[in-house]
Amino acid sequence: MKPGINYCLITGASNGIGKALAEECTNRKMNLFLIDLPNTGLEEFAGLLATKNGNNVKCLSIDLTGFDAPKQVYDYAKTNSILVDLLINNAGVGGVGALVNQNPDEISTMIMLNIRATTLLTYYFLNDMRNLPTAHILNISSFAALAPVPYKCVYAATKSYILFFTRSLNFELKGTNVKVTSLHPTGVATNSRIKETLKKAGMMARISTLAPSSVAKYAIDGVLKGKKFITPGLATWLFYIIGSILPYGISTWLVGRVFRKH
Repeated sequence: MKPGINYCLITGASNGIGKALAEECTNRKMNLFLIDLPNTGLEEFAGLLATKNGNNVKCLSIDLTGFDAPKQVYDYAKTNSILVDLLINNAGVGGVGALVNQNPDEISTMIMLNIRATTLLTYYFLNDMRNLPTAHILNISSFAALAPVPYKCVYAATKSYILFFTRSLNFELKGTNVKVTSLHPTGVATNSRIKETLKKAGMMARISTLAPSSVAKYAIDGVLKGKKFITPGLATWLFYIIGSILPYGISTWLVGRVFRKH
């Protein structure tokens, strides 16, 4: 392909892990197509990245929970000759608390963004990606995908969907040029609210907490190496090994004790 045609698409690119991923990718001389909500400073951030290393940076402010939003993102890319060879489905939202205490609108948003938007963006871009020499999809899941999580039951379930969606898609794409990766960080210190939550969660949560920039580096390194499953950081990997040994009943009890405090 000609230089400057291929782009990395990142959703939820204005803050947190998405912002760190955009910075990591621009440092690697990738062209960027950034997506986030209106009024999140996306345009200003895209402008800063464009001047940093001379990359091509395009952006689109849109609410991905909108019914036609994933198709609108794809149509915008086609209209503007944006050929996506790395799709990063990062946009997501969480929630803490017993299900009966949660807001139904927030539950709906969680499902629409974490599950529906990720699935449809992958669907729309996948055929074009199959025609490229190499292409990658990175789905940002969570450590919460690996076991039941009381008091974060909807969030954890949406992230489990992403894990099994990724694994199934990898099987379907076996022998093709497209590789799909799921990323499973534990706590990521993206803002003051999350930092406070992690502080209350105890020592183990603090040990495994990573900066967004570290998570981004682990993620892109893993994607480019063709990894299908990434647990960033040594502590996260150790927790994964321990969690895979423990029966679900014990791990659910332990996690439930942690998040009951919130």
